[in-house]
Amino acid sequence: MSARRADHRRRQTGASSVVLMAVVAVVAVLVGVTVVTRDDKRSAAQVMLSRNAAQLAPATTATQSSLNDFWTGQLPEVYGREFIQLRGGFQPKTPQSPPFSCGGKRQTYDDLKGNAFYCGDGNDDYIAWDAAQLFPDLNNAFGGIAAAVVLAHEMGHAVQRRAAVEAPSVVIELQADCFAGAWVRYAETSDDDPVGLGDGALDSAVSTVLTLRDQPGTSATNAQAHGLGFDRVNAFQTGYEQGAGECAGFPDGRAVTTELPFRTVSEARTGGNLPLAEAVPFLAGSLDVFWPKALPVVVPGESFDRPSRRPVNSPPESGCVIEAASGYCADMNAVFWVVPALAQAHQLIGDLATGTALSDAWGLAAQTQAGLPTEGRTAGLQRDCFTGVWIAALAGNGLEQSLLSPGDVDEVLATMVAGSYSQAGDRLDRGGAFARTKALRLGLFEGLGSCR
Repeated sequence: MSARRADHRRRQTGASSVVLMAVVAVVAVLVGVTVVTRDDKRSAAQVMLSRNAAQLAPATTATQSSLNDFWTGQLPEVYGREFIQLRGGFQPKTPQSPPFSCGGKRQTYDDLKGNAFYCGDGNDDYIAWDAAQLFPDLNNAFGGIAAAVVLAHEMGHAVQRRAAVEAPSVVIELQADCFAGAWVRYAETSDDDPVGLGDGALDSAVSTVLTLRDQPGTSATNAQAHGLGFDRVNAFQTGYEQGAGECAGFPDGRAVTTELPFRTVSEARTGGNLPLAEAVPFLAGSLDVFWPKALPVVVPGESFDRPSRRPVNSPPESGCVIEAASGYCADMNAVFWVVPALAQAHQLIGDLATGTALSDAWGLAAQTQAGLPTEGRTAGLQRDCFTGVWIAALAGNGLEQSLLSPGDVDEVLATMVAGSYSQAGDRLDRGGAFARTKALRLGLFEGLGSCR
């Protein structure tokens, strides 16, 4: 996040088909997805993929069959071409695998380790992945759906080759994410498909896509750019909601990219993050400015009474609406935030994790003052939508006017994903990661009218 001083100096502010294992570990900690139950929807006809770990061999086999079925129908419909299955098939690799080649270049397991990729160079036409470390780690962190989403993404690249798609790297990668989302919807809704989706599958799919993100600070024009977490999740959800036909339009300008380079050396050094002591007053001040203009749009005729601010060490015992690390006390017209919880999120995720918590508190104040519901799924998703509108306001009209830094929207996204489950692995009544990130997107792209 970038805040401007009066002298106009900026304050210090905040993968390919490569899936870095360190990223997987960090996101798994943030999300807190744990294996707590067996799927109770498993049938003999389908392999059920969910947020619980799966038996990888049958899961990947079923996914391969499902992807072939999906594209056999979709490629003629979307591109007017017959789908031809991978000549080299699907190739899991382990340290015991013999050397192989891609485009005539000799490869070994060490070249692939931590990776999955589609090789379409020369006469090669196959998908390979690290079956010893990558897929087991994804499976344990995010459940059986995770490996399937990676395979669906790589199949998207195979489809691009068949359809002769040409576009910059970031568009190619986002389109593959979009294709993966379209396949997930197909698997979810097809009764006779070899893959079925179980509890939490969509939420875990969002978490998986988030791990594929570029490092914040990467420019969208970088020859190796693949998209920030928000861009990739947005592309995935676009495919899920609108189908492969919408994904086909990505090279024509339908792909959304928010990647920005760091503007200063100090901004890059801090990862774009203000210290907590600076972030809280800046973000709170921004929300104080935002809501008097926003509330009359949400509920015509209503006005916003700016709340007082109360940092606390533990949530109030009564008389207040509490949401994770923040809340609102109507009798005092005061927002509060729990300092230890906020500090932990700030350290783990970044300054816009703090912003997300504060936005939720101001959103509660707005809902309360306007007589709107404050508890339950609908109210919580409305506040996520409010956060999206506020983030759009911070973004301004371009890089030079923006109060955001590279990766800030990803921090909001990660905070919502992490807040979608309890430590026991149970989905909270606010809704899962898929629903929350969808609400965030609505606010960002469509404004306050979409939050009513």
